[in-house]
Amino acid sequence: MTQSTEETAARAEFFRALEAVMAEVAQESGTKPTLASIAKASRVRGRSAVSTSAISAWRKGERLPSSWSVLDSFLGALEQAASLPRGKFDRLAWERLYRRAQCEPAVSRSSRVAVFPVRGADPLELKVHRARTLDDGNALPAYIPRDVDSAIQRSLHRIADAGGVVLLVGDSTAGKTRCAYEAMSAVLPDHLLIVPPHVTDLADAVTEAVSTARSGTPGVLWLNDMEQYLGPEGLTLRDLRTLRTARTVILGTMRSRLRKELPSHELVRLAEEFEVKRLWSPSEVARAREHLRSRPDPRLRLALQQAEDFGIAETLATGPQLWRELSSASVVHGNPRGAALVRAAIDLALAGLTEPLPTDLLAELHERYLPGRNKQLIAPEPFDAALAWATTPRDAVTRMLVPEGGGLKPFDYLLDAHLRDREPSPNLIPEEIWEIVLNHGSERHQRFDIALSAYANDRMDIGRRALQPLVEAEDVATFRTLGLLYERSDTTEAVHWFQLAVDGGDVLSLRLMGNLHFRKRDRRTASLWYRRAAEAGDEVTQSYYNYPGVDRRPIPEELAPPAAPESNADREDWDDDEEYGPTARTLTVLEAALDIVSDMARQSLEEIDDRPVDLGDNYALIFSDLPVLTWRQDAQWRREMVRCFEDLADDIRAGRWPRPRCTGEEMALHIGIDHASSMVVDDVELVTSFVEGIPPHHKDWDWNLCLSLLLEDTDVLFLYEPWSQGIEDSDHHLNQMMGMANLEAAYWFEPFYEDRARDPDRAFRP
Repeated sequence: MTQSTEETAARAEFFRALEAVMAEVAQESGTKPTLASIAKASRVRGRSAVSTSAISAWRKGERLPSSWSVLDSFLGALEQAASLPRGKFDRLAWERLYRRAQCEPAVSRSSRVAVFPVRGADPLELKVHRARTLDDGNALPAYIPRDVDSAIQRSLHRIADAGGVVLLVGDSTAGKTRCAYEAMSAVLPDHLLIVPPHVTDLADAVTEAVSTARSGTPGVLWLNDMEQYLGPEGLTLRDLRTLRTARTVILGTMRSRLRKELPSHELVRLAEEFEVKRLWSPSEVARAREHLRSRPDPRLRLALQQAEDFGIAETLATGPQLWRELSSASVVHGNPRGAALVRAAIDLALAGLTEPLPTDLLAELHERYLPGRNKQLIAPEPFDAALAWATTPRDAVTRMLVPEGGGLKPFDYLLDAHLRDREPSPNLIPEEIWEIVLNHGSERHQRFDIALSAYANDRMDIGRRALQPLVEAEDVATFRTLGLLYERSDTTEAVHWFQLAVDGGDVLSLRLMGNLHFRKRDRRTASLWYRRAAEAGDEVTQSYYNYPGVDRRPIPEELAPPAAPESNADREDWDDDEEYGPTARTLTVLEAALDIVSDMARQSLEEIDDRPVDLGDNYALIFSDLPVLTWRQDAQWRREMVRCFEDLADDIRAGRWPRPRCTGEEMALHIGIDHASSMVVDDVELVTSFVEGIPPHHKDWDWNLCLSLLLEDTDVLFLYEPWSQGIEDSDHHLNQMMGMANLEAAYWFEPFYEDRARDPDRAFRP
């Protein structure tokens, strides 16, 4: 991702040409245009509006116009403001100049952080796995659309202007990075791509994102293998707030096993996750076969032949071939020493040394991995030959040990394949390997990596040793990390570390401390911690206080239900068996509340459309009252949510009980009851007008009866609890333990039962 002199010259030429044409217009035209007059002239039908600040930034060389249509609008506005004939400026020449400048990198203030237009990104430089190079030099097969593409692209469309986090999760060589690159290129071609090469470059990357936002050009922060950016030197809550303010899109990938092993992190929690499956679906395979018929590719043909056993992408990256070759190499006349080098590198990486390994370290260590007691009986090849075998690309694609940064890294597919054979455990990694990584991993981020690997293998003794130097340096992020790592196994230790983090000013640890006490069933103490977290600005905990419930205040005298009958004779007219359900007055007020809430939500939707909501400047009635995981949903999702309120109100009007038929309707009913119960207390005159002519009943305003009869369960309310972050995922351990449905926002409108599903073609209310 280096910047060539020729590329830099293209941008410089564009800025010189722009300044030259402004000077020429000032000299030749009878009317000297100002920035304000040019901007005003651009605000006509058929043109893209251009601001004075944008024109000023172009003239200073700070950024390029965001698109050709914007530049074309500027040229037309300049002609008009200067009273020049239309078409004075050669649009074809200007477009060619603009396109050349647009496809080269911007100059970064950091020599390591790469910044360039998305449309100019090279997928191979973004770490897309190469395939076997064909005779024409093609190392990257044509992209076969994946089933998940449309959902990812919709998500990127939704957050393109406001910012957000999208995370693609899948096994090594499942195609995550290629999928992310293709979606980004399709949806965000005019964004600036910001690529930090290492976790230590994150601060510069955040600075670049802020600078990009100030210049008016939207940015994408590219975090391939996102797990390496989540440690103590990784993204902090402050960074996330800064990036959100800068409206930066964060696009990342993460291997599935690492996603499961990671303790909770705000970046992951905020992300909209998509799974890229290793094995391709029948429809994906069909698309690949269709492509092959029109554009023959021997690499794709071979991958399709093995599609039942391996993913298309992993075969293209030669993952299965390398694993088979490694598994059979430790034999006489084979490559036992080469295999030993690779096995040593795999164990070191799984123990936390995830950066390129020094060749000297592998040379020193690998003999332990030669099979048998007498290592010479297997006749290992010379070291140089072993190293060449391990580092030679197969079919010019990839190698078992990948040269990088002056060292060697095991191909990540081999790590996942190794763990498919042997699960993480205290015995997975030899003791001497742990000692070696503790001695070599001296950097802050390395110590975190080692601690995380130790945690995954149930070796917290190693994790504690790895982080001890940071503890002695009173590193607040390390205190929080130790609290997270200990919270499942030793709550006393976890409380100790969270308290140290809180004392150091860590807001997130306030919520985590509340979570820990909640799990200990100490709700009183948990509530105190949650209040402190909310007061400190933690949004998750703030939303906890939006929890919809039943207003428990006394009913005003004017609406108080009559006394229950005492004699059996009187009770004949007062049948109160639960099978008769909520009373007529109760349902009437609930119907009105649902209508009022749906109107409020519809009005908010007109104002916010696709923009994210929160509890601050972006507060939106009803939508900000929903759980945090819904705050970044798009306008279509929000329209569906509005219809949930409407459908329940229509059920009551039709004489039916408002029984929710999907998760969205469950949430709508909770919110409707919350509002209805408060209306009875706070707005007597309005409620009286609603129930005029309806006989009172001693069971009026029994909202608990509504909840017990109309809902199958109240699982959806777990989404408000600070301690239950992640419970919406059907793979979450609490979700599985409690037998819950998938509560992710994308599934809110899927019917619980097909035979009770509403008509999908029913119209939305106008």
